[in-house]
Amino acid sequence: MKRLIISIFLFAITVATCIAETIFLNNTADFINQEINNVIKETSDENLEYAIQLTENICINWQKREPLISTFINHDQLEEIGQTIISMKTNLCNGQFEDFFVESEIAKLKLNYLRDAETPSIKNIL
Repeated sequence: MKRLIISIFLFAITVATCIAETIFLNNTADFINQEINNVIKETSDENLEYAIQLTENICINWQKREPLISTFINHDQLEEIGQTIISMKTNLCNGQFEDFFVESEIAKLKLNYLRDAETPSIKNIL
């Protein structure tokens, strides 16, 4: 009977951890995507100083969240997203707006792909 209770307890902990991981990843992807959209809007409105400040905040937020995400996701995808965010910031700071818009769309696509790939679904299981 003790083994059954311990097994159920460990199963519950595993399920709770998986749910927490999925929620954290979804929240992170949504937050970063929203911030990128804010930078795009500010850049389009020619508020460059504020847009640069927002890109710095994106970099800082990504660097804070990336170590936790890397405990349960492939590191290569996370490194690509980090490099894209840095390229986005660099292009904006250098006034290369076309490259900035391209890198921002790539970052959003990579974040969405990461979120979709890690969401438990029949499509991902099969």
